Amino acid sequence: MTRTMARVRSSDVLLGVWLLALGGFVDAIAFVVLQGSFVAFMSGNTTILGSSTATGQWSLAGLSALLICLFFTGCLTGAAIVRWIGSAAHRVLMASVTLMTLAGAIVANTTSTWLGTLLLAVVGGLTNSALATNSDVHVGLTYVTGTLVKAAHQLVADIRTTHPWSWLATIGYWFAFAVGATLGGLSFHRLGPAALWVALGLAVVACTLPSRAEVTETSIRASADDASSSTSTSEPPQQP
Repeated sequence: MTRTMARVRSSDVLLGVWLLALGGFVDAIAFVVLQGSFVAFMSGNTTILGSSTATGQWSLAGLSALLICLFFTGCLTGAAIVRWIGSAAHRVLMASVTLMTLAGAIVANTTSTWLGTLLLAVVGGLTNSALATNSDVHVGLTYVTGTLVKAAHQLVADIRTTHPWSWLATIGYWFAFAVGATLGGLSFHRLGPAALWVALGLAVVACTLPSRAEVTETSIRASADDASSSTSTSEPPQQP
């Protein structure tokens, strides 16, 4: 059982780190293209919405509101998939992330970089739904402010305990987002809109990573097979 739980947790962490890197990657591209707005950081967009409304910058306020609505739409869609699709929810959700990233890349490279980048806000919302429930990753995927707060509280709580370094696991999620953002910024600087094809590659890889449910099901099946094998070998041979 302990080994099974370790596998489940590892699958959650790997998927969480990968999706965080993807979130940071596309958010950095959006920050450059949209000149200071975000597709994964809705706290920032909310601040921009409020300040631009107060100063009469209506086009910027409209952009911020649109990004928030697109992000919320992605979250809403992801929540619906998780609730109603059933055991295939993870695969459908990851496929949705990939298809929306593909759509953004196509639009950005053929029609308008600005419009293609807007679509990535839906990707941000979908991504945040991937581990929102029934997961060992207890941080919002692109809510890095909350991640830093939680890491700080863990650091203080773990002083003079037998596990004083557990906070590093939480700060690692922030680091994954930061690395993804750095790579996204570098990719866009060198490749321009074509950097979104790299983001698509990251999304495709995410589709291949195992989910918690899949790892749990595989482990349970393996345990059942082992138990059945042990029972059959321990039974005494029948006398003729």
